[in-house]
Amino acid sequence: MKPLHKILLILAIPLVFLGSTATESEAGFGLGLHYLNTLGDIKDADGFDSSALGFLGAYSFGLGLINFEALVEYVPDYAFGKDMIQPQGYAFIGGFIYGGAGIGIGHINSEWQSDPFFALRGGVKFSVLDVFTSYRFQKWDALGDLGSDDVNTLTFGAMFKF
Repeated sequence: MKPLHKILLILAIPLVFLGSTATESEAGFGLGLHYLNTLGDIKDADGFDSSALGFLGAYSFGLGLINFEALVEYVPDYAFGKDMIQPQGYAFIGGFIYGGAGIGIGHINSEWQSDPFFALRGGVKFSVLDVFTSYRFQKWDALGDLGSDDVNTLTFGAMFKF
C-alpha cells in the first residue's frame, strides 16, 4: 500500500466512527442545569464563591455531523449577590459523542464584560438528554478589583432537548 493510501485510510477511520455514531440532526429547544466551578485566581478572593448553578435555555440545529447551538444562561447570585446572564453560541462536530467550541459574553450588575469568553465543550447525547462538560477561558475586568480578573471556569451540565 502506498504511503498516501495509508494516510487517507488513517484519516477515514475517525470519520467512519463519527458517521456511525451520529444521530439525526434536528432543530429543537433545550432546558437544563449548569454547574460552574471557577478555577482562575479570583476563586481565592474574599467574598467570591467559586461555584454556582445556572439555568440553561437553548436552540439547536444541525447540518449532518455539524451542529450549532444558541444558548442563554441565567446564574442567580453569581458574585456578591448579583445575577448574571450569558448569551453563548457553539459549533459542534459529532453525534452521540460530540465536541466543539463556542463564544459568549457575560452581563452582571448592568454591565457587559469587556471581552467575550471562549469555550471548549464535549458531551454525550442520550436520546433527549445531553450531558456535557466545558472549559471557559474568561477574564472580567469588572471583577479585577478583587486582585484578579481571571475567572476561567470548568463547567458540567445536563440539558433535556425536545
